[in-house]
Amino acid sequence: MLASDQQRQQLRDICEQLSEALESSQTLGGSGEELTQIQTTLLQLNQQMAALRNRKMIEFYSPDYQGDFRNILPCSPITGYFNPIAPNLRIWQENNNVYAEGSFGKIHEGPPNCVHGGIISAVYDQVLAFTAIANDLPGLTASLTIKYRKPTPLLTPLRFTTWLEKQKDRQIVIHGECHSGDTLLSEAEGLFILYKK
Repeated sequence: MLASDQQRQQLRDICEQLSEALESSQTLGGSGEELTQIQTTLLQLNQQMAALRNRKMIEFYSPDYQGDFRNILPCSPITGYFNPIAPNLRIWQENNNVYAEGSFGKIHEGPPNCVHGGIISAVYDQVLAFTAIANDLPGLTASLTIKYRKPTPLLTPLRFTTWLEKQKDRQIVIHGECHSGDTLLSEAEGLFILYKK
């Protein structure tokens, strides 16, 4: 059974709270008593949630995304509203380009104070795929090449810009860039194969 609008909002709020908890866990400190209290609370919460496991109410895929690309894969670890590890990105389309803006927290850290390169790669993979969808060319990733120009800072506003480079038969080539202000941090090229039902 799919979630009602109220349940969807409740589940989304739960994921946002879990995301906050995960972020806090990366720099957590405290007395033995304080940490014991958190341990106990989390144990109780996990037991409560485990009792409701395997009753999934959110669809895996939603082709009717109503202009919000984050609705396409609602539980995606990269862009899903219903996944607490997904970075909080605003993703939108202008003409044939797709843009994503947001920042990354400590749960996405690789080198000190920098976003893990694998996270950046995963965001490119997702946003480039959204660009294919925006151009009515839904495809599956065949290859992805990332050029890291500079370290990607944590807790800093970033912007991904992606565009369709070319299409030939079933092959779709999409490019992307990530900037912090005017600074180019990375570039990507994805080859997608047009999906046929």
